[in-house]
Amino acid sequence: MAQIKTESPADALISVLRLSLNTDGGQPFGYLVLYTSFGVVRGRTSLSLAAELAGRSNGETGEPTAGDVIELHDVTVEHYSNHLANAGFDRLFVRLSEVRGFALVKPPQS
Repeated sequence: MAQIKTESPADALISVLRLSLNTDGGQPFGYLVLYTSFGVVRGRTSLSLAAELAGRSNGETGEPTAGDVIELHDVTVEHYSNHLANAGFDRLFVRLSEVRGFALVKPPQS
């Protein structure tokens, strides 16, 4: 029986983010929503992540590993546990291994 290789949510996230970059490294979406093992995380991706993804698309670095993290700014976390319902952070680093799903949200129309 042939082995089917499935892509993890984290690998899919990195692929989608890389493909969504504009030619100038900008992002056409407003913010990223991550569905993690600990809660729902909403935030904006960092400029350093965009630069890293642009480098990866040029073949300068390897694919993500389970130990890699993603940096988000202006973050809101809705925790699944009852003891800490919501939290806000200027910057949050999330392990890619914690990502179970994701969504890209368009910026508000002006």
